[in-house]
Amino acid sequence: MLKHYWNTALRNLLRYKLFATINIVGLSISIAIFLALTNYVSYQFSYDKFYPGGERIYRIDYFEYQQGQPVLQTARTHDRTALLVHEYAPEVEAVTRVYNEKAYIFTEDVRIVDQNMLYVDSSFLKVFPLKIVSGSADQSLTPPSSVMISKSQARVYFGDADPMGKILYFNERLPFTVTGVFEDIPASASLDFDFLLSWSTMPYYGWVSKDGNFSAPWTFTYVRLKENITDIAAVNRGLTAMANEHITTLEKRGHTARYELRPYENLHTANELSGEAKPATRKTILYALLSLAVFILLAAWINYVNLSLARSLERADEIGVRKVFGASRTAISGQFLLEAAILSCITFVIGCGLYLLFTGPFAALLFTNIAFMPTQPTTWGLYFVGFVTGTTLIAFHPAHFISKYKPALILKNKLGTGKGKANLLHQGLMIFQLFLAVAIVGITLIAGRQLSFMRAFDSGFNTRHTVTLRAPASTNSDSLRRTRFNAFRNDMLQLAALRSGTASMNIPGQEIRFHDEDIHPVGSGTEHKQSFWIMWIDEGYQETFGLTLLGGRNFNAKETGLTVMINETAARALGYSTPTDAVNTRITTGDHEIATVVGVWKDYHHESVHKPVDPIVFFHRHPNEYGYYSFNVESREGNYLKAMETIWHKHYPNDPFIYYYMDRFFEEQYRADELFAKLLSLFSVISITVASLGLFGMASLAMVKRTKEIGVRKVLGATVWNIVVMLSKTYIKLIAISCAFAFPLAYYITWHWLQTFAYKIDIRWWMIILPGVIVLLATLLTIASQSIKAAVANPAKSLKDQ
Repeated sequence: MLKHYWNTALRNLLRYKLFATINIVGLSISIAIFLALTNYVSYQFSYDKFYPGGERIYRIDYFEYQQGQPVLQTARTHDRTALLVHEYAPEVEAVTRVYNEKAYIFTEDVRIVDQNMLYVDSSFLKVFPLKIVSGSADQSLTPPSSVMISKSQARVYFGDADPMGKILYFNERLPFTVTGVFEDIPASASLDFDFLLSWSTMPYYGWVSKDGNFSAPWTFTYVRLKENITDIAAVNRGLTAMANEHITTLEKRGHTARYELRPYENLHTANELSGEAKPATRKTILYALLSLAVFILLAAWINYVNLSLARSLERADEIGVRKVFGASRTAISGQFLLEAAILSCITFVIGCGLYLLFTGPFAALLFTNIAFMPTQPTTWGLYFVGFVTGTTLIAFHPAHFISKYKPALILKNKLGTGKGKANLLHQGLMIFQLFLAVAIVGITLIAGRQLSFMRAFDSGFNTRHTVTLRAPASTNSDSLRRTRFNAFRNDMLQLAALRSGTASMNIPGQEIRFHDEDIHPVGSGTEHKQSFWIMWIDEGYQETFGLTLLGGRNFNAKETGLTVMINETAARALGYSTPTDAVNTRITTGDHEIATVVGVWKDYHHESVHKPVDPIVFFHRHPNEYGYYSFNVESREGNYLKAMETIWHKHYPNDPFIYYYMDRFFEEQYRADELFAKLLSLFSVISITVASLGLFGMASLAMVKRTKEIGVRKVLGATVWNIVVMLSKTYIKLIAISCAFAFPLAYYITWHWLQTFAYKIDIRWWMIILPGVIVLLATLLTIASQSIKAAVANPAKSLKDQ
């Protein structure tokens, strides 16, 4: 019997090729998208989950307030914090400071720039238990100038030789001895590194105090709690007491502060603070993508139900004959369920193939720069069982509905006209499908408009024709660094393609590295609740980036004394009514330096439009470490980069020539939004396609049911147009109902998403209505062929009893 069912099921799939093809296409695409989205979301949620006991690892965040309003919210803390943690939080088992940098690391034979390195305390491995290949977890990070290196980088620098005891040079040829090797950490790490340098190196060279201080938050502090500690609020209270007792500048400024633990395993999807080691991924976007994955799969299953019911009328004779010869409802239901199981197995294999194809060889077409969770055999098995079981269960309704047909009515061609509970279910499913299509298209349209707005947004500076070079790391501590740069810039500006050049600590598109909460006008009794961002630049910054001067003057090359430029927001934060009021005034910094404000620039967006413009104070100082050298060019035509590289190697022979086109660099901060919009566009097309397949099934069902009605209408004089309009009314009604639900949802979701931007578009009425029009047109085009086919059919054929 089972063999008979199997052969019949295969024969029916081959016989009804259109039905099988539509279902295979819809289900295969849906499972491929479902796999891509769930694996992408799983990868994002897998961040930082690889450390043993990782649920006990926390980062200490710092918050500062004035009159209850936030002044500073940062992922970084003061470098003395870690030294007092055990005193104020006995629940802590281990604590470590971490300072992240990108460094130029080299040997005599291998030279690589922008390597991820961390300065860490010797207790780092107690907080983050790495797998040690060589060296001691207790001693490797204790001596000054010691470094632990990842296994892959040890192979890069030393080949197959034992790296232990060998020398690596950092930046300005500072020697570090390799004291340990650890297994590479996964790419899904918020704290990314290949090199661990001993913290004791910094006080050894006099860069920081051995005992640290509470002058400014600049380093990360991570802790591992003791086992079975659940009262995190108590730990936070102890840490906050430390902040308010030891940060002596708080009282003078009228500020309060608190420290707060944040779970390390949640950092990647938590609300982003300033100073993060890596940009976070918004959890709402991940949940939205996961919801889309489920909805697209549901839409494909709805198609299957509708198409199965449509085809059941075509197979009515077969069912009637089976029943006359004694087939039970269970047997008939089983036949349809077996067909569903076979079809789901085929579509799962094809869907997995599409997923592997478009996340592998053809990834650049759809999923550029997207990482997916590696799928293990066990996971594949769970996906298979879940999909086949789900499809088979979904098929239970049409199988049950079909098995209820009475043979007498079937063989007399007296089946119902499609009214009643079954028809209500069909229409309800179709409304849900159209609702998803309209909502997704609406969300995509608004997201696309916001992205276009961001691209066209006037950031207040010029990046289009700006080339930026990574400043030489080998001269970080060179007292002649500024003199060398001036000579280098003079040679560069001899090139006809270059118009101006500047050195700066940061460039637009990057978060500024330093801030100061204690800047205020000299002699002022009013200190405003504001954190000022600090930049070191030279006199070429204004011309190179095309900034607008609102008052005062630009820096000049021979400035005397400490001078600063500020932006409009900084002028307001300092208490000045107009930008020009700030010119020639003096301000004092947290380091008790006195600086003269020589000019005010119009606000420009140093970072993305997700954030408002921050108050920035620009000091006329050459960045003595790291930094960037930027040059404004006439155009990108010509071979000027080769000439620039030649001049670079003349002045900086020990550093590689690394350049960025600034507009591309600046746009990198919108990568997450670009990805979201790209995925939404893809899913809009897919959801419309899947909905159209469902509509095709509904139309097929309607035409079979209303064949005689159409024949009668034609005999009574109805035109083809009359018939097409009559058949389309139902679908227009379904779309109107789906729009009534989809429009508010699309508005609600996009309104909340737009709140994450400081500068955003307004949602216009047409942005909500247009998706309904698009889906309506797609619907009418889909059903047009079936409607016209039914309308032009010979009525004599339609009215003849089968």
